[in-house]
Amino acid sequence: MYPCVTSPPKKPCLYVKPPRKDGESWNIDDCSIATCRDGDIIVKPRECPPVARLVCENKFPPVKVYDEDGCSFLCEMYKCLCYGWGDPHYVTFDGKYYGFQGNCTYWLVKEIIPKYNFNVMIHNYYCGHGLSCPESITIIYKGLTIYIIQTQNNGITVNNKAILSPAYKTTDFRITTVGIKTVVTIPKINAKITFAGLIFSIKLPYNKFSGNTEGQCGTCDNNQKNDCRLPGGKIDPSCPNMAHEWHVNHTHCEPPVMPTPGPSPTPCNTSICDVIKSSVFTECHKLIPYDPFILGCEFDVCNMHDDHVGCTSIEMYADACADAGLCVDWRSSTHGLCDYTCPSPKVYKACGPPVEVTCDTRYSNTLKYYSIHQSTPDPMEGCFCPNGTILLSSNSKECVPTCGENNDDCTHHCFDILLFLSFQGYEYHVVPTQCCGRCVQKKCIVSVPPNITHVLEVSLEPAPISDAIAGSHVRG
Repeated sequence: MYPCVTSPPKKPCLYVKPPRKDGESWNIDDCSIATCRDGDIIVKPRECPPVARLVCENKFPPVKVYDEDGCSFLCEMYKCLCYGWGDPHYVTFDGKYYGFQGNCTYWLVKEIIPKYNFNVMIHNYYCGHGLSCPESITIIYKGLTIYIIQTQNNGITVNNKAILSPAYKTTDFRITTVGIKTVVTIPKINAKITFAGLIFSIKLPYNKFSGNTEGQCGTCDNNQKNDCRLPGGKIDPSCPNMAHEWHVNHTHCEPPVMPTPGPSPTPCNTSICDVIKSSVFTECHKLIPYDPFILGCEFDVCNMHDDHVGCTSIEMYADACADAGLCVDWRSSTHGLCDYTCPSPKVYKACGPPVEVTCDTRYSNTLKYYSIHQSTPDPMEGCFCPNGTILLSSNSKECVPTCGENNDDCTHHCFDILLFLSFQGYEYHVVPTQCCGRCVQKKCIVSVPPNITHVLEVSLEPAPISDAIAGSHVRG
């Protein structure tokens, strides 16, 4: 008699919400089906029946979309993609290019008839030579407010709470950053918003937002004639004039002063802009029209008298290419002018993942699910650990050659931390051998009349308190 040989049981997929059994399948977006196979998730696209090829007003290739129920094929349609860069230049959802020099807070996108409770605002500021630049983006969705300001340390807040992790997710949205760009995705409405200081983009599905957007990004309906829509529905012949009318009501905004024609300007060197037309972008030229980016690049270089500002137009064009699924390693073609230096030990990669994997297995598995939730995650440039190393944890800047044997021994998952902005003076510290770190008080925040705030370092030794703050109270 031969002994019985049994196969080990198949693993379920426990890191998805809700957890899935081995062999279980489910829809993850309009175009993809996921199946749990022995602890791994396999994603396959749905098959589309043949349809007539559509021509898109914004010159982008059409994409396959589905009915609201996600089961019936609709047809091939184009995506609503609005983007802006530089000081600043705008391309509407339907591909209309214009420049606008306002320095207030404006509505980029509003729903004409509220359906998903989704809106986006932008704040511009004067950045020199009478020109304005984007400073921050505010996303409003289902009562939540996501505020992103691009600084050296990337400020991201959700409902006035600061996010301390490079990746954060809730049931409604995902936020990721790899050092250069911050990306907010809203899976339920397939929205994607990218912000990187001088550049931004908003990508919306046509089948959900067709004919129902207004603001500086225009109306997404494959028709450029109504892109300069004013509040109230009238169409302005000038998009720059229209753009000013979308200032947020509670901000005081003066119309931007249009420059008066002067003497013929001194010819300027715009050779940096030729990178957009060069062979490095040959494959992208087949997908994305580059004329608006050339116009914006030449305007910036000639008006700001700085070749480096041309990098912004090239970066925006590369982002549009990446959004179409084509990653381009372009910075090396600028002869050092547009190089990006990452803080040590991170290194720059042009085509990295949207979220960096870490030694925290549960964190990485969660992000793996985030990546497959987009059937074809867009590549992102950013700062990553060098090849052959891996990031120790989401809250660490250390790159290690191996993770060790106990990285999966945690009995619970360490969720991303939200820190109230008013609760200052605390820092997150990694605790060796433990799954999660902890918040450690490093400073005391003391306020005294009239509305003066003092920041005091925490010390183990008693220190005299000056008369100036003797009667103060501690906020943090």
